[in-house]
Amino acid sequence: MKVLLRSTFRDGPADDAGLFLRNAQALRDSGLGFDISEDSVIWAYVQDFVSQHQHVPDAGTLRGHFERVSQIPVLDRLDVLCVEKARTQGDYLQLLESRIEDRRIRVVGEVLREAARIVDTGVTIKEGREERILRGPAHAVRYVLDRSHEIITPVTGQRLSGDVTSDGDSFLKEYERVESDPLAGIGQFTGLRQMDETLKGAKRGELWTHAAFTGGLKSTLAMNWHYNQAVYYRHSSILFSLEMPYRQVRRILYAMHSAHEKFADVRRTLGVGKSVDYSHIRDGELEPNARKFLFEHVVPDLNDSSNQYGHIHIEVTDPDKSDFTVNDLRTRSELLYTKDPAIQMITVDHAGLMQSRGNHRSTTERLNEVLRDLKRMAMSFNRGMGIAVVALFQISREGYKAAEKSGGRYNLTHLSYANEAERSSDIVTAGWVDTELRESNLVKFQCLKSRDNAPFADFYSGVLWPCRRIFTTEDMTMQQAQTAGAEIDLGEL
Repeated sequence: MKVLLRSTFRDGPADDAGLFLRNAQALRDSGLGFDISEDSVIWAYVQDFVSQHQHVPDAGTLRGHFERVSQIPVLDRLDVLCVEKARTQGDYLQLLESRIEDRRIRVVGEVLREAARIVDTGVTIKEGREERILRGPAHAVRYVLDRSHEIITPVTGQRLSGDVTSDGDSFLKEYERVESDPLAGIGQFTGLRQMDETLKGAKRGELWTHAAFTGGLKSTLAMNWHYNQAVYYRHSSILFSLEMPYRQVRRILYAMHSAHEKFADVRRTLGVGKSVDYSHIRDGELEPNARKFLFEHVVPDLNDSSNQYGHIHIEVTDPDKSDFTVNDLRTRSELLYTKDPAIQMITVDHAGLMQSRGNHRSTTERLNEVLRDLKRMAMSFNRGMGIAVVALFQISREGYKAAEKSGGRYNLTHLSYANEAERSSDIVTAGWVDTELRESNLVKFQCLKSRDNAPFADFYSGVLWPCRRIFTTEDMTMQQAQTAGAEIDLGEL
């Protein structure tokens, strides 16, 4: 428990404020307490501080407070805690889960002992001002069922069921937590400003479907999304690539990282340009300076654990399995989650390549079942904790031709063979690329459905084709976007 508490406040500039805030939120939602009274006092102060200031305190702030109130034992305990090495991301969540599992074991023992007492002698319990006697097997079974929720509830404290009409106190506490949480309502950002400001990212328990025709940058958007999540937001994620092999995805992600702004001076010194060209990596044709840049800067940086980047788990289909279903996907995802609890998002590239549980004759029935199952997985992942699920969807040639006649504008009817996409998806977006946009280094994004937020207006993003990097452009007309896109190679991103 010392390490859990130590990891909720900073003790030096190397401690990332954002990661430590996530630790404090995870510990708060777990409902764990501390056996040592000084730890409880420190934890109460950390929670109050986060509620008021929306970031965690540092050790100096804690010392200053407890010195002012002359709590010497707490100061001594704080010194002990600062000796411990803090943990973040998956390391912290894994430790937290192990402590919660210890609590579950204790609670199961207590519940079963109490149930035995109810069967043998009966137990008197208080319900408000009244008392009620529980006696016999039926009461014992009901007691076990009532207490089971606190045993199977996930780390986040997510409720699996309850009676809304008698759950007002819990509801108000939840609101207060959200009100004081600077990350409330924020999901997994794409890294594209117009999309993120409007939709607030892909959220836990939701299904986001992104559609495009062949060559419409579906996979490229997914890889950019996962890259941004790992490098800029420091979340882990899983990308199921059902049509590209692992090595191809890996090459693209390293090429993307070569365009990172932190390498601007190095690129300029070596004369590399804006990024390393993916095709040159693929074909082993890098110029000497580009090779030096890749080997000595790009790869070491992305692999440097001190940067605290999130992990990008790439999964491809099992070569020994002809049919890959959502159940297979979920099993592999939950196995990865046990090893890396910092995973926040799962992407399927793409839904049309997945098989349904049943043997359906029509493509429509098969795709509809896949989308329904993906939505269920988003809501029930890890015993009801939930997770953000992004499903890529390939639009048919007929849908592309219809959109072409309307100025490159899709609608939900263009998601051929999958009317379930409109029902099950919380968000549906689409990408449009034609010859004119491709020559202008641009892609257009549009929002076809948003359940909880107003849809964003169509916007253009820039594409750095050599490394497949998609980046934000300012709000602009098509003509302005073409001008900006034509100048992509002239300066730094």
